[in-house]
Amino acid sequence: MRPKTKAQMEILGLAIVVVIMLAAAMIYLRLSATNKDTDYRKPFTSSEIASNILNTFLDTTSRDCSQQTMTELLQDCAQSTAFVCENGKGSCDYAEETAKEIFSKTLDRWKIKYEFMACTSFDFKIARCEPNSVLIGAGSRCIGEKEFKLFPIPVSSGTMYAKLDLCG
Repeated sequence: MRPKTKAQMEILGLAIVVVIMLAAAMIYLRLSATNKDTDYRKPFTSSEIASNILNTFLDTTSRDCSQQTMTELLQDCAQSTAFVCENGKGSCDYAEETAKEIFSKTLDRWKIKYEFMACTSFDFKIARCEPNSVLIGAGSRCIGEKEFKLFPIPVSSGTMYAKLDLCG
């Protein structure tokens, strides 16, 4: 009787090892099937990039417009006071040209698609400038997901908005 009991114990041990290996394989397959490399930092990083670049742009001092900041030029553009810079351009044209230059030297170089707009009326439901209120723009419209920053700028007639979308 002894050999039969020993053989049964060995088969039982092998069965336990097989069950443990199957359970481990099932757990591995389950975890590998649901493990999608989700980068939770990307939306935060994109939002911070949009905020920092837009803030830097608005605080940038002009070279050819009496050392006025882009915020001051946008305010003038929204109020139609027709400030003319030393290079003969109006505040709207100068601000738009500067925006295109700055964004091309940063976002374009980093291969980040974007859309910049400054407008006098903003639709908060769809998070876009009203079509007839856009003063200046740069880049192209984002299709799909995007991170954006919106900066309100006070003007005499109320508020204007500077918005930067980062497509992604």
